[in-house]
Amino acid sequence: MSETVCPVCRQPADVRLLRMATQLTPTVIRSVARASPDWRPEHGLCPVCAAVHQNHVAAQRSHFSLHTSTDPHTTFPYYHREEETLLSQPERLPDYSTFTGAGVAMAFLDSGFYPHPDLTQGLSWLDGEWHRIPQRRWRTLLEEAGLRIREYADLTDGAECVGLNAPSLWDGAGDSWHGLMTTSIAAGNGCLSGGRYRGYAPEASIVAIKIGRSGGRIPEEDILRGLEWLLEEDRWRRYNVRVVNISVGGDFPEEWNRNPVCRAAHALAQRGLFVAAAAGNRGVDELLAPAQTPTVMTVGGVEDHNRRWQPQTPGAAAALSLYHHNTGVVMYRHAMIRKPEILALARWAPSPVLPLSHVFYEMVAIDHVRRVLRGETGDLPADVLRAGGADEEFATPGDVIVDVDHWMPEVWRGLRLRMNAHKWVHRYYQHVDGTSVAVAQVSAVAAQMFQANPNLSGEEVRQLMLETALPLPHLTSVQTGPGLLQPALAVAAALRASGGPLHGFPISGAALRENELHKWRLHGTLPLHSFSQFENSGCVVYFGLWAPHAQSVSLLGSFNRWQPDALLLHQVHNGWWHIALHLPPGVHLYRFWVTDARHPQGRWMRDPENPDTRRERLWRRPQPNRDCLSVKPDAICRKSILFHTRRTQQPRRGRPCIANIISGIARA
Repeated sequence: MSETVCPVCRQPADVRLLRMATQLTPTVIRSVARASPDWRPEHGLCPVCAAVHQNHVAAQRSHFSLHTSTDPHTTFPYYHREEETLLSQPERLPDYSTFTGAGVAMAFLDSGFYPHPDLTQGLSWLDGEWHRIPQRRWRTLLEEAGLRIREYADLTDGAECVGLNAPSLWDGAGDSWHGLMTTSIAAGNGCLSGGRYRGYAPEASIVAIKIGRSGGRIPEEDILRGLEWLLEEDRWRRYNVRVVNISVGGDFPEEWNRNPVCRAAHALAQRGLFVAAAAGNRGVDELLAPAQTPTVMTVGGVEDHNRRWQPQTPGAAAALSLYHHNTGVVMYRHAMIRKPEILALARWAPSPVLPLSHVFYEMVAIDHVRRVLRGETGDLPADVLRAGGADEEFATPGDVIVDVDHWMPEVWRGLRLRMNAHKWVHRYYQHVDGTSVAVAQVSAVAAQMFQANPNLSGEEVRQLMLETALPLPHLTSVQTGPGLLQPALAVAAALRASGGPLHGFPISGAALRENELHKWRLHGTLPLHSFSQFENSGCVVYFGLWAPHAQSVSLLGSFNRWQPDALLLHQVHNGWWHIALHLPPGVHLYRFWVTDARHPQGRWMRDPENPDTRRERLWRRPQPNRDCLSVKPDAICRKSILFHTRRTQQPRRGRPCIANIISGIARA
């Protein structure tokens, strides 16, 4: 592949990497355009320049949320004036993105459901312009796209109506919203957000079981009926159900072995299924069925304040706070089990708005007015929108900056009131909270784990999740259990569990001891390359990627000037690609370059087994009760910026620090 030069730094760069600039985040695009006014994303950008501008954007992020800087306040926190939006699940809690839950069926018990575009096979096949489609055509288009709702059962009011033609599946009634939320958070592909607001299992199939009474009430006996429907005639086996998600709770506290709902949930778990239930949102020491079932994974929640997750950053875990979930203690086989057993994100989760409702169309109108007033549509001239203020120090001629405090404040106030009323984060999405949100994430990761290793039982999936959870010692253990769900690590553990395709293989990004390296070298299947100029420094680092459909995989990074195809990985027969590098001490950024039938020119991917990413900040020391001031881009040369960022974390004992490249070019 021929090389060309980066249009910004004029350094040689592979043309395939330059094309990745079209996937830059909007904030980074604006940063590059301010520094180089003639630049456009289609011109391309090298990874080094992308990293520079990503670092600059990170430097502008405040330590403290900016949501109170407007009147009225926004209902969710954000940290950059141009990023007033909600981060996706993978940005806040990274997952093993190469596993999508394909081939795994998830059963959901809820008050109602709706066949949303996010639950189809496609990602962006209609460019997300769903509000322009006549309502009478919705069903036809959804069915043509290929719904992943495999079966639907309406068991409400003592009746039983099974099949995708059931009227209640398509009526869009208000009680359909809660099930739409849980299924989309778990298995949505983010179709209406261009793939951004996807769940962890975007290719899993769904068995939707509607329970309850008219008016939305769900008594305990109706939860029991839904569980028994799965058990009858082994329907769970017929639909290949491996995961059961229960986001509803019973009527009153009762010992689990006396409660019919708990016994039915226990019966499903005994058959090898992974059953998960929401802990409840009242913040009391009391559990309702089926959450007190010992073999059911009871899920509580944490508050992450809508921040990007960097587990290697000091204090990252300590910044998490607890959601007001219920707790309890259960005795099982002479052992005491504290519940909830695991935590997941329970605040500000992006979820689709129920289509065909007045809220759906009002959200679209809100989005259009907001974009017009912010100057993002080009409907208003820039000189009208330009406003003064501290942000002008970063402005360039032709740059559009909107100051909401001075530009049509009455319109902005009214608009924000409507945004807040609908919990707006996107024209088709709102933010939601609760343990119903948290349990859907845990269920989705379980589907990924079953896809990675079909030989696992539900109990084994449960144990692997607990073993890989992140402890939260700053919070009380009674309320946290083993800690916070770690999706990527849980799936990596499933791959290496007994019967898994990577049993005995190291985790990508791990340093190999001499005896381990010798063992793999004896097999003759592990390429070894050295980038260390010092014989006795650094160490050998193992890299691997699960890509069974790839034609070739190579490693590129700061250690080889981001050259695709230069360091080819060896394919193991089971779909795993690996390589070992002898690297010197320091911080090394890297990604994988993958070619396959869908991407013959190649695409780059982050390492899903290494959660450490680099988004270093270049700012002055923060002052008390004040936002941090960023260093201006023209105050320091780019080489100095790169030198600084690569030394923000010193390696311990001469070992290299391996980090995925930041999401400045391709959103992770």
